[in-house]
Amino acid sequence: MPSWSNIMKRIAEGDASLAPPHVKALRLYDGRLTILAPGRIRYDWPVNPDFMNPVAVFGGYLATLADQTCSFALMTQLADDQNFTTVDLQMHFFRPVMSGNLACEGQVLNLSRTQAYVEAVFTNDEGKMVLKAHATERLLKA
Repeated sequence: MPSWSNIMKRIAEGDASLAPPHVKALRLYDGRLTILAPGRIRYDWPVNPDFMNPVAVFGGYLATLADQTCSFALMTQLADDQNFTTVDLQMHFFRPVMSGNLACEGQVLNLSRTQAYVEAVFTNDEGKMVLKAHATERLLKA
């Protein structure tokens, strides 16, 4: 069974040693958790040119980062005997991400016995929204 509080503590400390292989390969822990509260996180991610198409960060990578942001927010509210999987992820892109840092904020909007509805909002260095995502997460027994 996962210990969500231990996982979030390791992420906050920048320890990716036990991260799943896909997290290591995609360097999803390159950022830093700056807000960690029940149902809410903020993850500051430095724009990595390795994930850019010729002009901006590839939208598929941003979708992966949004899914991870929603997951982090949900993990702050799960019991250790719970697990989850994303069953729906909707993305809305507003601006290209070309440089600087992204503030990735995740918030659990609704949590029931069987599912959660989570939102992620990314803003650039100018405070402008670059994307908004909504995820539906199915809660499972660990």
